Amino acid sequence: MILAFMAGSAFAQRGGGYYITSRVTVSGPFDWGALQPSTLYENEYNISAGSPLLGVLLGGDPEFTLNADTCPGASACTATVSFLAEVGGDYTATISGRSSNVGTRVRGSSTTKTITAHVVGASYTLSGSDNGNSTATYTLTSTGEMDLVSPSFEATTLWGVGTATVTGSTCGDAVPPGTSCTITVAFSLGGEPDGYGVAVLLLQAYANTKQQPPAQAVLVLPLVDD
Repeated sequence: MILAFMAGSAFAQRGGGYYITSRVTVSGPFDWGALQPSTLYENEYNISAGSPLLGVLLGGDPEFTLNADTCPGASACTATVSFLAEVGGDYTATISGRSSNVGTRVRGSSTTKTITAHVVGASYTLSGSDNGNSTATYTLTSTGEMDLVSPSFEATTLWGVGTATVTGSTCGDAVPPGTSCTITVAFSLGGEPDGYGVAVLLLQAYANTKQQPPAQAVLVLPLVDD
């Protein structure tokens, strides 16, 4: 009994006494591997703690969903995570369990684990760099198992400072896996800056794959004499 108690809890001193941290454990498959699009997948996760669970939460990509109805108030439960994605790409979620406080001697805690899944299909990486002349060049690389079809792009600026415009693209109608193309974006402040300034351009890509956050490029604006 003592060994089992020590394995699941931690002790700390407070005000001359001791309290126990009710540690939460989460076990299950965290790397789901390569999955097929438009196919429903489910995996079970075992959650336990030394005090009753307050609940189990799931965050991250909305293609992951959670059924943990039996967990609140239980010391151990099984939660089911489902996943369904229509397009290729890399997906992530976090599953978290939290235990409750019990009186003055048991402190609740939480544990979070990351779940990853790769859906077979098109995917990409996108990065940008300053050209030194109020323009940025972005490189898109097709990293999936299928062609990236008819990619389109939207250029904006961080905090809406100035304007950004896509002025050119070599991407064409399809970007085969393992190949790259470039997109040029021009920046305008709408007036001449005094001395050096900094602009942050954002480029969003759209295609037959999971949409990623915009790629950034930080520009140092050319020096303008007063």
